[in-house]
Amino acid sequence: MSTAPEHEVLLSDGPLTPQDVAVYRQFLEVSPDADEAAERLGIPPARFAESVGRLTDRGLLSPDGPYRHEALSPGLAALALTASAHVRVHELMRRIDSTRRELGPLGALYEGHRRRELEGTGTELLTDGAAVRRRFAELSAQVRRSVLTVHPTLGSPETLRAARELDRDLLARGVRYRTVLPHTARRQREALHHMTLLDGLGAQVRTAAVVPGRLILLDEETAVVPAGAGGAAVLRDPTVVAFLTVIFDHIWEHAEPVGAGGPGSAAGHVFEDVEAAVLRHLARGRSDDFIARKLGISTRTMRRYLAGLCEKLGVETRFQLGVAAERLGLLGDTREQDRDA
Repeated sequence: MSTAPEHEVLLSDGPLTPQDVAVYRQFLEVSPDADEAAERLGIPPARFAESVGRLTDRGLLSPDGPYRHEALSPGLAALALTASAHVRVHELMRRIDSTRRELGPLGALYEGHRRRELEGTGTELLTDGAAVRRRFAELSAQVRRSVLTVHPTLGSPETLRAARELDRDLLARGVRYRTVLPHTARRQREALHHMTLLDGLGAQVRTAAVVPGRLILLDEETAVVPAGAGGAAVLRDPTVVAFLTVIFDHIWEHAEPVGAGGPGSAAGHVFEDVEAAVLRHLARGRSDDFIARKLGISTRTMRRYLAGLCEKLGVETRFQLGVAAERLGLLGDTREQDRDA
């Protein structure tokens, strides 16, 4: 015999159908008589009986004599169905808090050991993606004050979901969280969803036309930067970390905040910034693939920007586009181009 709580069985049965709602309304507002309700609604007996069964299982109907049913309060039904779930949630939260209190003090011991192992080098090399994810989760658990991140591209939906679990824990602990993503993320569905969730959790999110590379700073004491194909380096040298913090601050100050109306509500000028970056790269003879990588977009998307620029400036070729951009002063100065290189 199954020992699963009643509400779990009900949830697996799927949501109430419009027919179920119509049956409930008949019993509530018209008549408790089942035959009359079925006749008024014109529902075949077998389907009518299915609706009555679903409503009864959920505590929304109660038999009141032969062929009669009393409509009950949905609020009371919900309380009855979810009571055991609330008890289990409370127990799970208690266990989570207990586990954190028990294992938390060991974190400092573990980090101290890792620091002693690396003493004299200041650098920890991680050679593959699995090692990077595992080590970053360990480091995140030790963060006390701040997380600063710059991401030129975002991972798969699965990677983003896993990252959000770490982000949610950090923000729940009161850690200050600031992140910079490319402007083009505002037009990518998964990235837009990710930014919206981060903003809702209390993170500060900004976007920039050009994001030079991936950078993660933890408590402004530890930096994580890319190293090799899929690997990363964990840096703790105070001079290096301080320099990388200055770089982050520069990127942050030149980035556009995600507005109160959500990431998608940003003014059009953030996409004009992307177009300007495309023009500067074209002026330097960069290929479509190179520009796409720099802007964190697909080559197809980059070519759509290119086609839009040609249409906007009334030209047909790349050469004509470069001449028109130069004539209109859209390329900026040489120093600006050098920063984008």
